[in-house]
Amino acid sequence: MGSNLKGQYGPWALIAGAAQGIGRAWAAGLGAQGLNLVLIDRNRELLDQACLELERETGASCHPIVADLGSAESLGTIVEGVGAREIGMLVYNAALADVGPFFKADLGLDYELTKAQVNMLSPLVLVHHFAQPMLARKRGGIVLMSSGSGLQGAPFYSHYAATKAYNIVLAESLWHEFKPYNVDVMACIAGMTLSPGVASAVERGEGQHSIYQTPEEVVAEGLQALGSEPSHICGVHNRDNQAALNGLPRGQAVAAIAQHAIRNFLDNQIPEQQLDLNEKESA
Repeated sequence: MGSNLKGQYGPWALIAGAAQGIGRAWAAGLGAQGLNLVLIDRNRELLDQACLELERETGASCHPIVADLGSAESLGTIVEGVGAREIGMLVYNAALADVGPFFKADLGLDYELTKAQVNMLSPLVLVHHFAQPMLARKRGGIVLMSSGSGLQGAPFYSHYAATKAYNIVLAESLWHEFKPYNVDVMACIAGMTLSPGVASAVERGEGQHSIYQTPEEVVAEGLQALGSEPSHICGVHNRDNQAALNGLPRGQAVAAIAQHAIRNFLDNQIPEQQLDLNEKESA
């Protein structure tokens, strides 16, 4: 990453999922580097508050766009909100996540399809739209936030992990394809991070067997790695853990991830699959 991000990438950064946690930390980091900010989130109250705080903290101009990235119709709202602003940096941080069995009693297929929309299809749509002007200008940057769960099979994070694997493969591939156009692409792979949701879980006594980074630490590493790495695992401990997993037979690595979920978030119990056979029986 160069020292002049505004000159390197362009005047505006668009951050999806920006009202809190890692997304807000990206906004703060990019605003501090001189980029103006377009922030997308579905929570208007948190979004407006973040914009006011970021303008005060960084001096950047901040434009909020309320959009639901779980909807296939969100692109129109975002494009209209962006208007003529030149987006030189795109950070996709929004994600829908959960821990538990693949079949859940209270969450059905519609929830999983929404997860696919938020975690895979919406980043694809935004990259497809905003990367083309970047390539034409021959400057730009794209960061897709991902998770260490996407680096191998991850029982009890199964569909979430699969969506994060998609982000990694897409970013690494575009890193190579877009390099001749001077557009930097990177998958920023976070481990356990003290985002608001995780912090609440820790307060409830969950996740006691993990080492955490702050959102600001994740973003600092991401900014440092952008432009030189197709993907970056944040945190020395996470890189060491992944190296150890990579040295195991694949089945053992997958089992180790399952044990992590069980110990940290599932009360040391293997959860049962919650089957709903009513629809099949009636058919």
